[in-house]
Amino acid sequence: MDLKIHHVGIVQPSLEDALAFMSLLGLAEDFRGYVERWQCWCIFTKATGTTTIELVVPEGGPLAKFNKGAGGLHHVALEVDSLDEVRLRLEEQGLRLLEPNPVKGAGNFLCNFLSPVSTRGIQLEFIQVLGANTQVSEL
Repeated sequence: MDLKIHHVGIVQPSLEDALAFMSLLGLAEDFRGYVERWQCWCIFTKATGTTTIELVVPEGGPLAKFNKGAGGLHHVALEVDSLDEVRLRLEEQGLRLLEPNPVKGAGNFLCNFLSPVSTRGIQLEFIQVLGANTQVSEL
């Protein structure tokens, strides 16, 4: 499996906290999107060098309780060619992704997570970038 870090996700308790974090590090917003499945805003910053930081701002839902509501480092996202191939490979090892089907992410990608139970507490997100003309309904 050829892996490339797509981004690092950090949960922030509020939009104000996310903006303050961006200011602290001198980060500029690239784009943001809402992910209904996890009830959160995802603010992607412009890549600094080769790294993009995603700030996740929950609006209720399960992420609001992450790290007892304080937020913090949530996941490392790895870009892969095919989420189906990742799922099959993990199933061969007796592991499973959190969602039965890929979820439309905040950007032009599909995603799914490997349970941190399988990785000694490290949350991994797998990202399949969609082509410029690909619509989710086509998948």
